[in-house]
Amino acid sequence: MAHPRDEAYLNQVIDKRIRIFQEIQAQQKSQLQSLPHDPIKITLPNGSVKEGKKWVSTPMDIAQGISKSLANNALISSVNGVLWDMNRPLEGDCEIQIFTFEDNEGRDTFWHSSAHILGQSLENIYGCKLCIGPCTTRGEGFYYDAFYGDLGLNEDHFKQIDAGASRAVAEKQPFERIEVTRDQALEIFSENNFKVELINELSADKTITVYRCGPLVDLCRGPHIPSTSFVKAFACLKASSAYWRGNKDRESLQRVYGISFPDQKRLKEHIQRIEEAKKYDHRLLGTKQELFFCHPL
Repeated sequence: MAHPRDEAYLNQVIDKRIRIFQEIQAQQKSQLQSLPHDPIKITLPNGSVKEGKKWVSTPMDIAQGISKSLANNALISSVNGVLWDMNRPLEGDCEIQIFTFEDNEGRDTFWHSSAHILGQSLENIYGCKLCIGPCTTRGEGFYYDAFYGDLGLNEDHFKQIDAGASRAVAEKQPFERIEVTRDQALEIFSENNFKVELINELSADKTITVYRCGPLVDLCRGPHIPSTSFVKAFACLKASSAYWRGNKDRESLQRVYGISFPDQKRLKEHIQRIEEAKKYDHRLLGTKQELFFCHPL
């Protein structure tokens, strides 16, 4: 089904964002390379200690040194109690823990990153202005709010959105991170009034981070999984209306909910559970059993 796509907006923002991201990323990589790479000690949860290099070694390096299986399933790490990207260099002696999809930290990060994959698909297909895209507060999936103008999304759009997400996964796009100043953030997202509003509300001492996966450059606290390739199963579940900042006097947005897993089997089981739950929806059962009815008046 064909829908209007804001080509002018896409052409204006995507190339510009990637260019600025790459320029800042190159500067920051050069700066890291110029720093002394002193030896550091990395302590694992079992008390064992690994050797590493400051500003060079990453949690992924540690995972690969432990086992190939762990490295293949490692989604996120904790460094001295702070969640840390697997490919982000370590900054000194530290205690490290590595999480997979079986851990709450790994699962929430997996779904947060999947929201970025969803956002990439939505922006590319519709040229919408992305707002926020977290994992859900109930800890089961994710959503992305965006501004589409007059377009209302429904289940008829899901097949195209899922296909866009699948392309991002197939491209094995790495999640890359940079730190930016407020002025740099405002320059990157100058065409998106929603992001500008969020940036202007951040405190002056707040570290602002921006992540990239493929063509999507997004304002985000992070952290994220190593790459889109970890998301082996993805599906849109529901679309609904929402208000920016939850305020009925602000812009009307469209919210798309999704779910994702590291394998198709778990996605299939999840969809089956949703279908079973629908059979016991009290709103349907109540009317079927004539426990209550709704009159037009």
